[in-house]
Amino acid sequence: MQKKSLVLRHYNKFKPISCSVVSGDLKKLFTVKFDDNEFNGDEILKGDPVLIGILNGEDMEVNGGSIVGATSQEDQFIICSNEIVKVAKELDKREYDRYPASLLGDIKLIDSSKREAACIRNISYSGMGIYSIGDFEENNIVEITVYLSNNVSKYDGTIVRKTKVYGRNEYGIQIIHRDKGSIENTKNQLFGLVQNERELMYRHLISSKFKI
Repeated sequence: MQKKSLVLRHYNKFKPISCSVVSGDLKKLFTVKFDDNEFNGDEILKGDPVLIGILNGEDMEVNGGSIVGATSQEDQFIICSNEIVKVAKELDKREYDRYPASLLGDIKLIDSSKREAACIRNISYSGMGIYSIGDFEENNIVEITVYLSNNVSKYDGTIVRKTKVYGRNEYGIQIIHRDKGSIENTKNQLFGLVQNERELMYRHLISSKFKI
C-alpha cells in the first residue's frame, strides 16, 4: 500500500510533522502515526487544534482538525478533520473569511501584566478562537499575542464567548479595530500568516514525499 503524504501543524512544534495514515477517513475521523519519532506524545493534549496538509494534485488541501484521543499503541493519535479550507497560491484575501490554525500565543487583560498561555485554533481579520487555562469573562478587554516562526503579532480584542472544552477555557475574541487603516493592516497581516503557514507545510510535505 502506498504511503499517503500528510503533514500536521501543531502549535508546540516549530516545524510541521510528517505522518503516516494508519486508518480512517481523511474527511472525518482518522488515525495517524508520526514518522521518524518527530514528536513526543507528551506534548499533545486532547482537544489540541492541528492543521492537516494533504497533497491534491500539485496543490495542497489544508484541513483544520482536533486531537480527539490516542490509541493504545505508541505515538498513534486519532485526529478529527472537521474543517476544510483550500489555500491556493493565488488566494484572494478579499474572499478570505476564517482560517483554521494551530498557533502558540498568550492572553492577558489589557490593564494587567499577567499573561496566560494560549493556543489559537482559528483566526480572521474580525476575530479568533483560542484555548487557554486562563480564566477571563465575557466583555473583558484583552491583549492576544500570536507567536509565528518569524515574527510576533499582537491584537486587542473583546471576549464575546466563553465555553469549557477538554478542561480548558475556549474564548471567542472580537478584534478591536481603531480605524479603517487598522482593519486593512490586520487583513494584510493575516494574509501573510496564511501564506507563510501554507508554504511552510507545502515545503515540508514535498520534501517528506521524496525523502529516501
